Amino acid sequence: MQDLETIVGITGVVRKHWQDFSVTSPGGIDFAGYLCRQESERLGTLALTWVEGRERLEFIAGMPKIPYPYQRDHGQVQLVIPMPPRATDARFTLKLDGTCILFYALRDEEGDVLEVIPRTRLTPVLKSSRWGDWNALLDEALPDRAPVERAVREQNVTLAFELWGYRNPHLVSYDTPLALTLHTGIRHKRLLAFPRLAQIARRYDLPLVESIEVATPDAEGLAAAYRAWQEKMEAANIAAGADRYIQEGAVLVISTARTARYYKCKPPSIEEIHWRVDQSIGREVIRQALHKMRENNYDFTTGQVEDLIEELERDFQRPYVEQQEELIRRVWIEYVVELQKKEWLRGLIEQSGLDPHDTPNLMRYLSSHYPRKEMSWVYSAAVELYGSKASIS
Repeated sequence: MQDLETIVGITGVVRKHWQDFSVTSPGGIDFAGYLCRQESERLGTLALTWVEGRERLEFIAGMPKIPYPYQRDHGQVQLVIPMPPRATDARFTLKLDGTCILFYALRDEEGDVLEVIPRTRLTPVLKSSRWGDWNALLDEALPDRAPVERAVREQNVTLAFELWGYRNPHLVSYDTPLALTLHTGIRHKRLLAFPRLAQIARRYDLPLVESIEVATPDAEGLAAAYRAWQEKMEAANIAAGADRYIQEGAVLVISTARTARYYKCKPPSIEEIHWRVDQSIGREVIRQALHKMRENNYDFTTGQVEDLIEELERDFQRPYVEQQEELIRRVWIEYVVELQKKEWLRGLIEQSGLDPHDTPNLMRYLSSHYPRKEMSWVYSAAVELYGSKASIS
């Protein structure tokens, strides 16, 4: 436990936010340490204490929690864009709604790279669970990892991508089956300036997140642009119809020559902050929290709704969570049942011996196991689980 006390002393993050781990990398390297679960700029930080049988202490930055540019002044919430000294670039990038996949370098005591490892935000190593085969999805979206691994090794960076599309469903409805898009670089525990990230993307031919507006690094002008993008994205979601979202938001990126600061910009209807007293916790917000738990290999078989309530209390004040407890419990049951139904469907498809992309024969086979009224769900779930011929080719 001395390691943990040292980690707490160095980071200032109290011990309750550190989760211990002991894992084996995809390349067979054993390592252990602690993972930070505090919702802050240290979210996902790895504190390595043991690598290949040798004790050490090394910190590897994760993808930090991105704040909103809001400040409370005499009870009122104000939009304030903090401008770093010598800002050289400002832009809004599209916020993709999927799973954050980070590639980082595991090094030996001399600093040489032993292996480049993918992981989710709150796991040290990407691994599969009964609720999501992240390695299979990553292999499909990135058949050749060599360019990413070269970039991490040669540029001394951790690279964060979004794994998004209808094969990895979240709040936003996508027509794209599955894609992996670079959105963040981290070097020396700091976010990399966006122009430098763009240089890396070009050099290694990596798909880079779209810049939807390049702006002048001016606080007043950026505040106006921030509000304008909120309105545009809110209007797009409203036009898409009830209970359907096509825009999660944007990220305001303000860069100096070397580093960057990020701020979330979301349409008001899906803004999950608790600044506003009228903020409610709706069904989609609850499902987002459940998606987050699934990405971090939460075991829904032995889990309980109280864990979901605790997850929601990370973003919302307790009174607002308590007001929606009945809905939270109902959505929990719906979500777990849906996961179980998809697991049963996967089992049926695998037992059939059929090509899961041979839709006519597959649906004909499955129609003997499901009532007609459920076949629409069966089709959608099968496409989500296996994709279609168009997405595989």
